Amino acid sequence: MKTTFAAIFAGATMLASTAFAAPFLQASSTENQFATDTKPKVVTMNSTDATSGITNDNGVVTVPEDGTYFLMAAGQVGGKAAGQVRLWMRVNDADVGNSNTIQVIADPAFTAVLVCQGLATLKKGDKVVVAYSSSVADLGLAVTSPAGEPVVPSIIFSAFKVD
Repeated sequence: MKTTFAAIFAGATMLASTAFAAPFLQASSTENQFATDTKPKVVTMNSTDATSGITNDNGVVTVPEDGTYFLMAAGQVGGKAAGQVRLWMRVNDADVGNSNTIQVIADPAFTAVLVCQGLATLKKGDKVVVAYSSSVADLGLAVTSPAGEPVVPSIIFSAFKVD
């Protein structure tokens, strides 16, 4: 009886974890992405750190099914100049309203983490990208490599389906 119950419980647990698993993605970039002008640019992400269903093609994120998704981009901003960096989301090449964020970099030696996040109702196959712009050249998304610690990526992007 104990063995049967344990087997049923284990099977139900595995089934439940499969039934309730939602698509997710974490991607990042180990590349500096400094502006050459003030025009918007798409952020590249050369690393897919973890995924189940959502794909990353160097910064073009494609969702596998209809639903509401939580999206978050955290960029380490800085560079070789002082100025402003802006970070926002686009879906299918259209800017997402009310998603822009801004960080002032007062000194080239200064960095900050700029976070852009939100919920979006997406359709299967929709493509999400993160965009950025800078008020001056040589400012944008910066990678750092602290001695004895993991690399600080220029961007970390997370997405998961919430319904």
